[in-house]
Amino acid sequence: MVPHSPSRSMRITTPRMAVLETVRFGEFLRDQMLLSEEQWLSALAAHWSDGRRRRFGAIVVALGYLPEDIVERAAAEFHDGLDVVEVNAPRPRPTA
Repeated sequence: MVPHSPSRSMRITTPRMAVLETVRFGEFLRDQMLLSEEQWLSALAAHWSDGRRRRFGAIVVALGYLPEDIVERAAAEFHDGLDVVEVNAPRPRPTA
């Protein structure tokens, strides 16, 4: 007896899952055409060579590529309008 093998039309296929790719903020700025490729690469190099490891947006502003208000608006859009909390920010001191 030959085992039954389903025809090609009867095979069950599973749908492919969508894959989410991580997009970093610098790539977002470049993809939104707020930064040129050259500015993005320059800011990226400054970001990785900076010993203090400043945020990418702060470096873009420091290099004069974008004003701070544009970076803030882009960050809000990048984070889908969520309030962004600085993890490294000093905690407020309780008042007595």
